[in-house]
Amino acid sequence: MTDARDSKMRTADRPVGFGTLVAYGLGDIYGGGSFMIVGLLFMFFLTEVVGLSPALAGLVFGIGKVWDAVTDPLMGYISDKTRSRFGRRRVYFLAGIIPIAISFILMWVPLRVHSQGALFAYYSAAYILFATVFTMVMIPYSALAAELSGDYKVRNRLSGARLFFSGFSSLLAATVPKIIIDAAKTNPSAGYLSMSILFGIFFALPWIIVFFGTWEERGAAGETVSRNFMKEFLSIFANKSFRIHIMMYVFAYSAMDLLMALFTYYLTYYLKRPGIYSIAMGSLMVVQLAMIPVYVKIANSKGKRFAYILGLSIWLVGLYATAMLSPTTPLLIVAAICAVIGLGTSAAVYIPYAILPNVIDVDELMTSRQRSGVYSGSMTLTRKLVQGGIVMPLIGVFLQLVGFQSNQAQSQEVLNKFLIFFLGGPTLLIAAGIIAATRFELSPKNSEVLASELNRLRAGGRPEDVDPNVKSICERVSGRRYEECGNRDKK
Repeated sequence: MTDARDSKMRTADRPVGFGTLVAYGLGDIYGGGSFMIVGLLFMFFLTEVVGLSPALAGLVFGIGKVWDAVTDPLMGYISDKTRSRFGRRRVYFLAGIIPIAISFILMWVPLRVHSQGALFAYYSAAYILFATVFTMVMIPYSALAAELSGDYKVRNRLSGARLFFSGFSSLLAATVPKIIIDAAKTNPSAGYLSMSILFGIFFALPWIIVFFGTWEERGAAGETVSRNFMKEFLSIFANKSFRIHIMMYVFAYSAMDLLMALFTYYLTYYLKRPGIYSIAMGSLMVVQLAMIPVYVKIANSKGKRFAYILGLSIWLVGLYATAMLSPTTPLLIVAAICAVIGLGTSAAVYIPYAILPNVIDVDELMTSRQRSGVYSGSMTLTRKLVQGGIVMPLIGVFLQLVGFQSNQAQSQEVLNKFLIFFLGGPTLLIAAGIIAATRFELSPKNSEVLASELNRLRAGGRPEDVDPNVKSICERVSGRRYEECGNRDKK
């Protein structure tokens, strides 16, 4: 059996050039764009176009997350165990091309039925299919980064490339779909369907380039994880850095999901200016995209914790500036405030994914195994569980409780309660993310020390020969005594 550490060393020695950065980054066109469209428009589509009640529309997401609770960590486990001539990750890129397009389109097919039960059943099933295909492709994709390079800065560039294309796709997804939908003025349901066909193809085709432009070491497949699926999944929470990382990720992305899902309602009903949607969201997304290279540099010099806290603090400033907007506010000011929000959300988008490979290194120190798939699956699971199981259902329940009426003017009382939720919900989540980040120990220096220690151990170095300072750092990032690390679990 090929040792996972030796395999990883050989993979890390292969140079990651510009072409590889582009090829790898293209994969998150699907990840960023599809979630953006679903987060921004699917709830609105369900309530305003097909006529599903807000509570049931929110529950559509929740039902899908029950399924995700099994499939996401399971897919990470399967990915780690896969053996194929195309590797254990990249084989799923080819398998997913056609299902990506089909599953996305099916969510936006307008059913011509009046039964709430039938509508709920169909769109729940369509969303489950979409989530399953997303899991099948994106979890192996996220796991691949840790195997392309072991260098701290190269990994940051890989994450930056991924998030650049994710941001580019999110920018298109935040602006173009609404233009397509609005073009079908007399038949918005046809607009949604046309949009889904165009973007379904757009999300599927880049995976051909991702497959041919990246690589895997054939010897890295197979027995890096045990046969006990639940043991693998639960064991990763012993990793202190992962526990903090997952809190940073969940709080930041939940705040973003909440903001994005409510933004359409905010412009349509609170500002009474649905026509500025593309400009407002475009301003936010352009700045968010442009700031990713800046946050890459900040993360490399000041650390990912600093970049994360800085970004979320800026986001709070922009968020509360929206309370000053009104239906008569000049468009330039609206766009400027959206741009400030984009300054902050860029860090929230980039940093959690940039942290993942470093967290996987901590796990290798602790277990002497390479479990990128298990970590990737768990990360994706938490995102979708919180978005679909908590955030989106909460929005649906809230809108119903305050007396929101679809396709009607809302009373001032309803609008006031809406604004409190629009500001207060993301604020609590952002604050929680900042608090969690203060405990994150994987600074650039500590990450380099960890990588050096892993290389020493991979080369046959004895654990008892560890430098005392290195030992202290390893214990801080893992949450374990150094002597307890490196024990291979029995398969």
